[in-house]
Amino acid sequence: MAITSTYPIITPKLEDLIVGTQTYTVADPVLDNPTRNFTVQSVADLVTIEASNGITSFQASSITANTLKTGITSTQAGNIILNNAKVGYTEALVSANTNVYANTLKNTYPSADATKLSGIEVGADVNTVNSSTTGEPTGSDVVLNIVSLTQAEYDAGTKIATTLYVIV
Repeated sequence: MAITSTYPIITPKLEDLIVGTQTYTVADPVLDNPTRNFTVQSVADLVTIEASNGITSFQASSITANTLKTGITSTQAGNIILNNAKVGYTEALVSANTNVYANTLKNTYPSADATKLSGIEVGADVNTVNSSTTGEPTGSDVVLNIVSLTQAEYDAGTKIATTLYVIV
């Protein structure tokens, strides 16, 4: 018998032959497991048929040839182990970021001020009235606006409950 390890390795053609053993099955009851030739195409077709449950014939042949195998570099493996690409915040990271640490980019104000600010047009003057009924007699109302007008203007206008009118 020939020493097969001395044969050169080549890329097969679909018509090339592979030596194999035909085995006994109920569907193909051969005796004595005879030696046969199989074409590369017949083996590829068999793989495609067997692999038809969920993968394409290209995937099946790629699996057979293992042509789609990719690896990772040692740097990638190290990064996976160390999780160097992790994004998160620790006390050390926050302290190291001067903007975060100093909180220079933060603008906050109470929700009541947010309501006031939402009604101000861009470039408008801000004239606020600070009015509170805390500690005032029962029945006190908050004043949202103060206006100055003459007695005639006051008498002719419609009054608003939350406005304080100053007659001059």
